[in-house]
Amino acid sequence: MTACLTAQDAVVSKSAFLNGEGVNGQVAAIVVQGDGKIVLGGTFSSVNGVPRSNLARLNSDGTLDTGFANSPVAGVSGPVAALALAKDGSIYVGGTFNQADGVATTGLARYLPDGSVDRDFAAKLEPGINGNVLALAVQADGKIVVGGNFASVAGQPEKNMARINPDGSPDGAVPAQGQLNGRVNSLTSLDGKKTIAGGSFRVTNQEAQSLFLLE
Repeated sequence: MTACLTAQDAVVSKSAFLNGEGVNGQVAAIVVQGDGKIVLGGTFSSVNGVPRSNLARLNSDGTLDTGFANSPVAGVSGPVAALALAKDGSIYVGGTFNQADGVATTGLARYLPDGSVDRDFAAKLEPGINGNVLALAVQADGKIVVGGNFASVAGQPEKNMARINPDGSPDGAVPAQGQLNGRVNSLTSLDGKKTIAGGSFRVTNQEAQSLFLLE
């Protein structure tokens, strides 16, 4: 089960569900894990008065999961715009940042089920994504599709949409690379094998614009 709120729709300051001070900023993305825990991403610096930088996890009753992203540099160093869950319980975090819990990773981070950052994933992705990650989708084979406004992934030319292997290495150029001229705002998986991309772009040799099917 997943849920996602847009940046315009999801400004949270106080919440009876949280039973405390709430989130002191904007929540832009939410995913609900199989165990009922809730991961929040956005632009904020605390949850229920506890320091959390743009990323946090709540227990199912709304209390803060203090074991997740809990370090002297808890969370990520910039705004989070997208979240996605992998089958193994890992959490993909996309946005505009260059560190996750002190680990160097630009634009995209993978958190393991225990709440720690996957350092091997970050290393394979170096030097990261050179722009804004705005949308994420996980395929049935575990590969992750990334959308946003960027020009390269792991040092390879990838324009606004890319597919990444579960270990963090690029999967290679997706169809329409070099033709997809504009920002990808949203992604959704279709039957786990195909991904629909939406945004503000034009695709060469395609009559319908701002919508693209990745197979």
